[in-house]
Amino acid sequence: MVAIGWLGNACYFSRFLVQWLLSERAGRSVAPRVFWWLSVAGAVLLGSYAIKLADLPLSLGYGLTFLIYLRNVSIAYLGPKAGRLSRRPALLLAGLSGLGFLGLALHSATSGTADALWVAVAFLGQSLFGSRFVVQWYASERSGDAHFPASFWWLSLSGNLLLLAYVFELGDPVFIAGFLPGPLVQARNLWLLRRAGA
Repeated sequence: MVAIGWLGNACYFSRFLVQWLLSERAGRSVAPRVFWWLSVAGAVLLGSYAIKLADLPLSLGYGLTFLIYLRNVSIAYLGPKAGRLSRRPALLLAGLSGLGFLGLALHSATSGTADALWVAVAFLGQSLFGSRFVVQWYASERSGDAHFPASFWWLSLSGNLLLLAYVFELGDPVFIAGFLPGPLVQARNLWLLRRAGA
């Protein structure tokens, strides 16, 4: 099962490596199609690993983003022909996710299975980290183009830092390796957006 976690990390890392390299070449933050395929694969693999470990905050996060990645694949290939979903599905997904995270956090904190402070850090980090793709999805639906708005990168950075603190506390090398390179990529994309005036 650990090999599945490492393979999921390889998918997640390589998607941002490719995105970063293509963004540097373009001189702006871009969202290549391969990013979405690697995201789908990474969510399946790391979601399976998190489920096996019975880590509820991470399992829920991977499940939520899996659906959003699939929608972005459709938008990336079909553009405006993919159609636009109304605002309601995005708001419903965001609301249900928030309630789910809150319920799981309260359950975990009251069950005495983990330190309540670290559970709160994990759920706050996962809420921010997961909401970045809800924000990205909404922006892509509005424009008909799968792209990353600046708010995506800010949510990524803040959520990633909290989750990095959480996984260091867990001491799981698979999750540490997965969250460690994120802040560099997120900060660089914010810089590219700022330089491009977006």
